[in-house]
Amino acid sequence: MSLKPFITRFLFHALIVVEILSLTACGSAYKESADVEQPPTAELQPQVAEELQQEPESEGVAFEEAELPEGFPSKFPIPDSARIGSSVGMGGKDEFRVFLSLTTRLEESLSYYRTELASNGWDIDEEETTTRGVEMAIRSDDHEGELLFVEAEVGVALDVHLLPVGTGAEIPGVPTDLGDSTTLGEGASSFPADFPIPSSYTPIELNDTLRAEGYELAFTYAGIAEMGMVDFNIAVMSAGWEIGDPTIAGVSGIYIIPFSHPETGFEGYAFITSNPGQFNLDAGGTVLIALAKGQP
Repeated sequence: MSLKPFITRFLFHALIVVEILSLTACGSAYKESADVEQPPTAELQPQVAEELQQEPESEGVAFEEAELPEGFPSKFPIPDSARIGSSVGMGGKDEFRVFLSLTTRLEESLSYYRTELASNGWDIDEEETTTRGVEMAIRSDDHEGELLFVEAEVGVALDVHLLPVGTGAEIPGVPTDLGDSTTLGEGASSFPADFPIPSSYTPIELNDTLRAEGYELAFTYAGIAEMGMVDFNIAVMSAGWEIGDPTIAGVSGIYIIPFSHPETGFEGYAFITSNPGQFNLDAGGTVLIALAKGQP
């Protein structure tokens, strides 16, 4: 199954590590509000940059905030009203990956960065609108990288990936099979046979550490933990299951996602981590997803 029309909405929630939406019914989970303000189409005025620096009228959605990693380029512009989500510095490589929540609409955010990047010694080599969002390839004397702007109802999620000049890398894209899933099948565990599993997940054998923690199923995901969480949420909700309030530790890439079936009452939770080593697993740099029955 595929839910491509809803990818952007769920991608936003994952990128800035926001609170998962409470669902009252599967069919209503994806209904857009008629009152949502549409992004402006007119040419933006110069005062936009000043407005971005002001305190927003509302705090927006809540998410796990983080500090900028040590050594992050000081001349990279960040509005005072922005929030810092998941933040990673690659030790010894001068490479950084930061997720920001911007309180302004897409065109306002783009206008700010076009202006402020140039004012702070950055060149925009390329700007392109893609299925992921708006991508910018940027460069300074010391760093190069990509920015990915993803719009949602409450603002914009900005994925910042910076590397030393000459390194050359791209921000991981949205998998083409995002939203596709298969069913678990009979006999694998006490989970229902029709429990949905994202097609992007690869099943692995449980080790003693996972079993001791009560997990019945384990999978790996070849991507970042945030996208692994998005794919899980889409697969589960599209099959009629409900997602509960998550436990989120965005800095360390850990997510505990409770889920339940409204008709059968089956309850379980997913533990998603970018550090499989905490369960004595060598997963080759991939994300671990472990499933257990009951409440976390």
